[in-house]
This record gives sequence, structure tokens and C-alpha cells, in this order.
Amino acid sequence: MNFSLGKVLGVIGGIIPLVYIGWLLRHFVGVGGGTAEGVAFIGLGPTVIGLSIVGLLLALPLIIKLLRVATGVNRVPGANLKPGEVSDAPAFDADEVFANYMRKRDAGEEGTPAADPSADPAFSDLQPFTPRPGGFGRKTV
Repeated sequence: MNFSLGKVLGVIGGIIPLVYIGWLLRHFVGVGGGTAEGVAFIGLGPTVIGLSIVGLLLALPLIIKLLRVATGVNRVPGANLKPGEVSDAPAFDADEVFANYMRKRDAGEEGTPAADPSADPAFSDLQPFTPRPGGFGRKTV
């Protein structure tokens, strides 16, 4: 695995607020007698719920980072190659794609749109349309 200083500091930076919020939650629940009824009885229910929500929101970036490390989603293909090594993955060749497009276009494959819509029988019965009136406000009579 590739551990860099930035990644390690990012995980530590994500853990610190969670530890603090967890400590606050533990303290408030302890003040309330260790039960949800005790917390609600002394009026700390909204505080505990709010801290829980904030803790979950602050935990999301850390969870996403850990999932990316575990699944390898953020890895770029060929990023682990050493200098001078050649990737065995097929490369994208823009010239080949363009040549293939031109070859298909010159061959006149079916399914390509006609250059002139009036030549297409589906468009031959269309009537000319009137342009929409421009402007904003009342209609003129």
C-alpha cells in the first residue's frame, strides 16, 4: 500500500473531531445518568441528538477515504508502474478512431442521418411553421 504523509494526516485530521464529539457525547450521557431517559429528563436530549448528527456528518469523509483505500476506487490505471515500464493495457489511439469514423462515413452506412432533411421521406410532409412572436408582455391585437 502507498502511505503518504498527506494521506496519514488526512485520516488523523478526520479522527480528531470524531474523538472530541464522542467524548462530549459520553460526557453528556454520563451527566444524564447513563440512560436516554436521564438525558432527556435534564434537557440534554437535543444537544445529544445534534452532536450525534454532527458526528455522523464529520465521519462521512473519513468513511469515504477508508472505502477508497480498501476498494482501490481512486487508483489510476498504470499509476503503480516504475519509470521505463510499459503498460500492457490497450492504449487509446485517436488516429485509429478518426480513420474508422471517416471510413464508415464514406461508406454511407445505414443509420446515418441524411444531409438534407427534405430528401428524407419522413420529413417530406412537414408544413412550414410560423415563428413564435417575440417580446415580453401583453399580446398585441
